[in-house]
Amino acid sequence: MSFWRVRIRPLKWLRSLHAKLFLLLGLVTSVLTVAVAYSITRNSRREMESYSRNLVIEAAGTVETDIVERDPGFRDPEKLDQLLASIAGDDRSIFQIDVFRRVSRGNEVELVRSSGDENQIEWGPEIGSYLSLPKAQAELVYLNTGRQAWKVYLPIRARNPGQAPIGLIRAYCDLERWEVVWDNNLKRTLHTLPGVLLGEFILLWLILRMLISDPIEAMVLAMQRLEKGEPGARAPVRRSDELGLIAQRFNDMAVQLERAGEERETLIREIRGLNANLQDRINAALSELQAKNNELAALVERNALLREELGAQERLAVAGQLTATFAHEVGTPLNLVAGHLQLLDAQKDLPDKTRERLGVIRAQIQRVGDIVRRLLDLTRRPQLHRQAQPFADLLADLQQLWTPTLTAHGVSVEAEAPADCCLDVDRKQMEQLFLNLMNNAVDAMPGGGAVHLTAQPAEESTPDGPWWELRFCDSGQGIPAELHSQVFRPMFTTKPEGKGTGLGLSICREIVRGHGGEIRIESAGGRGTCVVFTLPGAAKG
Repeated sequence: MSFWRVRIRPLKWLRSLHAKLFLLLGLVTSVLTVAVAYSITRNSRREMESYSRNLVIEAAGTVETDIVERDPGFRDPEKLDQLLASIAGDDRSIFQIDVFRRVSRGNEVELVRSSGDENQIEWGPEIGSYLSLPKAQAELVYLNTGRQAWKVYLPIRARNPGQAPIGLIRAYCDLERWEVVWDNNLKRTLHTLPGVLLGEFILLWLILRMLISDPIEAMVLAMQRLEKGEPGARAPVRRSDELGLIAQRFNDMAVQLERAGEERETLIREIRGLNANLQDRINAALSELQAKNNELAALVERNALLREELGAQERLAVAGQLTATFAHEVGTPLNLVAGHLQLLDAQKDLPDKTRERLGVIRAQIQRVGDIVRRLLDLTRRPQLHRQAQPFADLLADLQQLWTPTLTAHGVSVEAEAPADCCLDVDRKQMEQLFLNLMNNAVDAMPGGGAVHLTAQPAEESTPDGPWWELRFCDSGQGIPAELHSQVFRPMFTTKPEGKGTGLGLSICREIVRGHGGEIRIESAGGRGTCVVFTLPGAAKG
């Protein structure tokens, strides 16, 4: 496995041995590297300070030697100026040297010459105390400009060893130039340090990858292959250390498992050979039993459907008998009342107000008669008079019938259908079908709502003619799922007492089935109801 592969799984990597060793060793090496870099830069600064100190001491010693050998009496100031100008200056590290001479046997001194502006040189009587120094004394001071500098005092000793110093040298070495050198070294160190640390991390990563992670992953891969059923899976043995010993032990275990697997396969083949005939017999018996179970299930399902259909027909028959009895019992008195009304209306001496009231009574009796006739039509299976009915024309006529009821209840209707939608249906039964559906929708939306009617080609279209799937959806109260199987039963209703007969949806189902289609309910409590049914379309041409 190549160690160049990059894994984008940081959490898994953090739990690995490679991550623990890498983080630990990386921390140790980075601390050591930073410590070494700090020590080097600190020693570099110390060496710089020591070098500049020695430099200013040597410069002061050079001036002392020249004065003692050439002009111990300070009689030639011009030569002294030339000497100081050659050693010190604003553009040099030794930027100023002051030369004092002893004026008495005490410690009083006076300025002889300076490489700087003599009018700005500060000195006082206390400077004479430095004549007693056994050797040069250097100290770090801050100049008026705020820069740090070495200040060195060096007594000028005469040639005779026992003679008192003849003067004093005060030299300044500005550390600004050396600070720049040290800052550059520090910046180079800081710029180089991240690269060094990165190189250490990469080298450490590769070393740990080659020595630990790759061998362990090779063994894990071999274990996974062995777990998946590859008997020849082996871990590569390329080393003689502990990891190599583990790989060798794993290979020995894999060989033993392979042998055990071969023995197990041999035993299984023998068992399968012994049970082959028995399994065939069991399969034949199960197949026969399954076929009988399927036949029995089909019979049970057919029986349940027949029972449901028979119950529905019985309820329709009972409803028809009750309706016919009701129509007969009510029709006879109505006919007698209508006859007497005709006799009264035939009288010529009746007042106009009375004749107007007789007209109102006659209209109400006729309305009751119409209601009775419609009840009889509900229970009577009429003959179908199918003909091509453009859906747009049918919808326009239905809109005229719906408009008063929808306006009174605050219900809006939206219809979507292709322009070529044409049904092969009985016109009167379609009006009854959609009126029943609309009445149910209005009852389900007492506070108003919306009805959405769509028509689209059905999947069960045949070469003889297309079929259309119609969806009649309202935004009403919905029907619970547990009642979906009962809503088409005659005399079943979820409406309050006195507001429904339970025949609307059952009649809708009879009308749809009479045309060869199917009808179903899609609804959930509180989410509206959608009645989906199919009707035959008019044949092409």
